[in-house]
Amino acid sequence: MMWYRIKRSYQKPAGGFLVVGPRYRGELLEGDPTRVLFRHHGDARWTEVVALEDLEEAPEADASDGD
Repeated sequence: MMWYRIKRSYQKPAGGFLVVGPRYRGELLEGDPTRVLFRHHGDARWTEVVALEDLEEAPEADASDGD
């Protein structure tokens, strides 16, 4: 698991929950290391997969995160 931020280039799909700004915890997809899987609050029913090109690593929290 790593922390990521969504880039402005990301085209959110209908029903997607990820937005530009906050950090999200995600994991590389098994079998496709160019995409990251995110789960909404750990709920397997709410998932979103994003290409690495639309993400930036964000291992450090900053004041705007509220972490």
